Formats: sequence, C-alpha cells, structure tokens
Amino acid sequence: MAAVAQEPRLRTRREHQQYVAALLDILEELRRRLYGLKAGGAQPAGLRDLKAEVRAVRAELAAAVER
Repeated sequence: MAAVAQEPRLRTRREHQQYVAALLDILEELRRRLYGLKAGGAQPAGLRDLKAEVRAVRAELAAAVER
C-alpha cells in the first residue's frame, strides 16, 4: 500500500526532472547560437533579443530548481 501512495509523488518528481532537463537543453542551444553569432561578428545590438531569451530561460530554470 505504501508504494501505491508514493507513486504520484514519483511521477511528479520525474516530470519535474524532465522539465528541468528540457530547460537545460534549451539554455544550451541558446548559448550555442549566441556564441556562434558572436564568433561571426554580430553586433551587440543584434544579440539583444537572444540575450534576453537566455536570461528568461535562466530565470525560469532558477525558479524550477528553487521549487
């Protein structure tokens, strides 16, 4: 009976782990794009939107880890 009672908690934990992993994947992809653009000579103003997106994903990741 105890295993049945804990099953929803494990599922929630697993979903949370998958959510955090997905955020990390998104962050890695954004960072690769950012570094590629920088290496290609993009101007700082051209990177503004991408940097804002990186900050937003970082904030979402921090909130997810904090839970």
